[in-house]
Amino acid sequence: MVIVGAGTAGLIIANKLQENFDVTVIDKSKYKAYPYFYKIPLFIGLLFRQKNQKYIKKRDILMLNGRKIPFFESKVIGGASVINGCVHSFGSRLQWEPMLQKYNFTYSELLESYNQLFSFEKKEKNKINLSYSHLNEIDEAFIRALNKKNIPKGDMVSSETEGCGRLVNTVKKILRSSVLSVIDVSLFQIQTGLVANKILFDDDGKTIGLKTNKATIKSDYVILAAGVIGTCKVLQKTAAKSERKISKVINDLNIGAGIQDHTNLRINVTTKNNIGSLNEISKNFLKKLSLLVKHLLGKPTVMKGTGATSAAHLDLNNDGVIDTRIQLLQFSESGRLGSSGAYFSAEPGFSISITPISPKSKGQIQIDGSDIEIDPKYLSHRKDIEHLKIGLDYCLKLLNSEYLNKYILRIEQEDLIRNNPEKYIIDNIYSGYHLIGGSSDAINCDFKVHNLDGLFICDGSALNTFTASNIHSSVILTADVFANKFIKNNA
Repeated sequence: MVIVGAGTAGLIIANKLQENFDVTVIDKSKYKAYPYFYKIPLFIGLLFRQKNQKYIKKRDILMLNGRKIPFFESKVIGGASVINGCVHSFGSRLQWEPMLQKYNFTYSELLESYNQLFSFEKKEKNKINLSYSHLNEIDEAFIRALNKKNIPKGDMVSSETEGCGRLVNTVKKILRSSVLSVIDVSLFQIQTGLVANKILFDDDGKTIGLKTNKATIKSDYVILAAGVIGTCKVLQKTAAKSERKISKVINDLNIGAGIQDHTNLRINVTTKNNIGSLNEISKNFLKKLSLLVKHLLGKPTVMKGTGATSAAHLDLNNDGVIDTRIQLLQFSESGRLGSSGAYFSAEPGFSISITPISPKSKGQIQIDGSDIEIDPKYLSHRKDIEHLKIGLDYCLKLLNSEYLNKYILRIEQEDLIRNNPEKYIIDNIYSGYHLIGGSSDAINCDFKVHNLDGLFICDGSALNTFTASNIHSSVILTADVFANKFIKNNA
């Protein structure tokens, strides 16, 4: 078989299937790894800011108001898991329910995969290691303010009920942990620098192989695991280049429709005094060195994550379902990831990010010449704007509580947030880099593409709903469940 995509889903699938099948994984990436230095969790942000983005591709997504926001794609083996999979969140059974129903797997199967793949025990091999973030006085004030609003301390992995507490990151003692950590012995081969141009079929619609930019690979099965962008692009290219019969079958699948992404909205805060924020540390060589030494010695610091340290799961509309995750970040910035030309703000500060877990807005992906155009249509559904308004109001009250207010010099753009929250939202949201959808309606409960034998899809494009505020574990667990089903049905 050929698996297209050596990323979050593809490597999990290949690792599980390699004992039963002759597996080849192809990936368009030319690089097997990025420099060791960036494997320290906090340093991954530096990759996004390099002018010569060798390991990450940046593209602009157009907002409905004409504003462009950045979207980043991995160009190394391991995909988004190695560049954007640090914050860990499982979600809740209620949020997983649509997936469980669509793909006919049980909650116990899901938990079994979870326990096989993730662990807080650093000595366990071939697992994605989890570790709690380090809290400082701002985190403690944030949590006390939430407790005052009747949000109890709780587990930030699960979002079954409202709660707040320390973030969990995919990190070992010092370095990041990802899907690469799961692989022990690799019986499958990875071929880099191969671009999938067309899936090949016989006259009966049976998959017989794959045509790439360098060679044609024969296979009995093709599994698309290239992520939302990659999988939709391969299928749309195949439709454009195939004979009429196959082209019609693929076009009828409506590939690329219904994609979604989490929006990320932040409130920046400037503090009265230094609080050990990344704003201060980034400007002082000795502070940088001291922080790095502490991290390398295994002491808990902000370097164990990518800047976020504590969080809360909230039910903002009081319907009994967790609908929002807010996170405290140990920095403030004028443009996310330096996209506006600036990095951290000049003065000490922190920020609170707001992520609605189940947005209503949906968009599409479609071929545009040789590339693909991504349009999630952020905020196109009115409920998403109204939800963020409630989130802004909640966070302002949190910041003005007795616990946090004593640290605050000013809340940036507070007047605008209060008087015209919709403008603030439209002017300040960014992508959460959590694309899902685009192929969910094209596959059956076994992830097999309708009317095309031997062709399967399992990656973020197969998700028909958000199961958590971060899709890293969602994609991994779905891929593992798929691999188990595939072995049962085809081995």
